[in-house]
Amino acid sequence: MDGIFDIFLVEALINGVLFGGVLALLSLGLNLIFGVVDVVWICYAELVMFGMYTMYWLNGVYDVPILLAALAAIGVVAILGLLVHVLVIAPILGSPPINQLLATGGLLFFFQSVATLMWGIEFKNLGLRLPILEYNEMYFSYARLLAFGVALIGMVGSTFS
Repeated sequence: MDGIFDIFLVEALINGVLFGGVLALLSLGLNLIFGVVDVVWICYAELVMFGMYTMYWLNGVYDVPILLAALAAIGVVAILGLLVHVLVIAPILGSPPINQLLATGGLLFFFQSVATLMWGIEFKNLGLRLPILEYNEMYFSYARLLAFGVALIGMVGSTFS
């Protein structure tokens, strides 16, 4: 019984570290926004949400190949980010951080409301299945391994740049 418990404990610890990599990737994005751009921007995840819905819409509804849908989603997010910068962020760059927080907070609620009206509140999924890695009766998510690797590369890259 102890051997099985030990395997589950090691698997849980490794999966916890890998999930920490996913959180580190999100933190890296916030760090870049707050530290480098020097803008209090709390609605960047909503831009990612629009990119994800773009991928779902193109691939799931119109059967556009996933790589083309991903490129289109990157383009949509870039254009939307540029519009947000020009219309909302640039006019308040010199203002106190509370004004930036309020403006991007209002934009957060606006984007969430638009997404709810356009796509509803139901769970949507592309059905993309990444493999599960098995090692010694332990299972690890390939998606978490990938996110951990990207976060590690991003952190090392931002440290030396």
